[in-house]
Amino acid sequence: LRPIPLDAFCREDELQPSQKALQDCVPVSGIGIVEVHRGTPRPNRRIDLLDVIADQDEVATVAIAQQRTCGLDEITGGETSADSFILHFPRLLSGIVPSENTAAWDGRGTFRITGPIGAPDGLGIARAFARERSIDPDLQKVTIPGPSEITTMLEPREAARAAWPTVIELIRAEMHALIEIGARDIQLDVPQIAMGLADGGWDTALAVETIMAIFDGVRGVRRSLHLCYGDFGARTWARNRSLRPILPTLRHLTGNIDRVVIELSLAEQWADRHLLCDLDERLEIAAGLVDVKSPRIQTVDELAFMTEDLLGVLTPRQLLLCPSCGFGRRWVRLAVDKTRVMVECAQRF
Repeated sequence: LRPIPLDAFCREDELQPSQKALQDCVPVSGIGIVEVHRGTPRPNRRIDLLDVIADQDEVATVAIAQQRTCGLDEITGGETSADSFILHFPRLLSGIVPSENTAAWDGRGTFRITGPIGAPDGLGIARAFARERSIDPDLQKVTIPGPSEITTMLEPREAARAAWPTVIELIRAEMHALIEIGARDIQLDVPQIAMGLADGGWDTALAVETIMAIFDGVRGVRRSLHLCYGDFGARTWARNRSLRPILPTLRHLTGNIDRVVIELSLAEQWADRHLLCDLDERLEIAAGLVDVKSPRIQTVDELAFMTEDLLGVLTPRQLLLCPSCGFGRRWVRLAVDKTRVMVECAQRF
């Protein structure tokens, strides 16, 4: 691992008074990625925006500063425009109306499809990325959910699923807008594909077809794919927690994605780690060793032991370190402490 400068999480002399207040009340999110080429740490970041915080520029400034001072190799703008990852998308879509199920999703409700799905002003990700790059022009990484995630709150589910081809085109349009703005690493977040592969509802052929359709024609960027078994409520949503069900999909995607960001913090996943050696050596593996679901902070020695183990399975140039999922539903201090331990682990290699 290349040495990573590890500074204070968010030094008070770097923040304005209003930002000092925000840094302790805004839950930071993100998959912080750390390279392990016998070499380095890297992040992926998300932030859960509270309704009371209106100034997204200030929140993004804090999120970016927090990531920079943690010493991560890659950062995002914090996804400050997102509501718990995916729960804001209905506000951006046309062809839907609120349903009678107003109690769902903590009172956000569900939505009924009434016509062709559209996004007249885009999915909001490119707009947020442009704003975040105005704060930090060096930002290059951005995350975007898949069609199943974007339509999660739409009913009936059969109609939502029938709309996926249209939503894929919306995602592709957003990706091309991101590339024009300056994105050089686009990460597709598809936990529902991973859970469906594990428990049923998705098969390998459908997963490969969907992911390839989204990335078709996307050039000049790193094509990253995030797979995990869910995190709402700080718990795993898949019954089958083995790593094995997602591996055929990754093998079929050889040459169509450049990096996979996978959860490896569950005992069942870790038990299957030896199977990663069957993947193409050109595929980067961002290993989610840092458990975002647990309030316990793993020690540097624990993470270093796991990293050393993985280096017996993967080539050093393949391996990166990251949390198992985003930190969007975790308080700042826990997210920061877990990230600092991860970076310190990476510095040992």
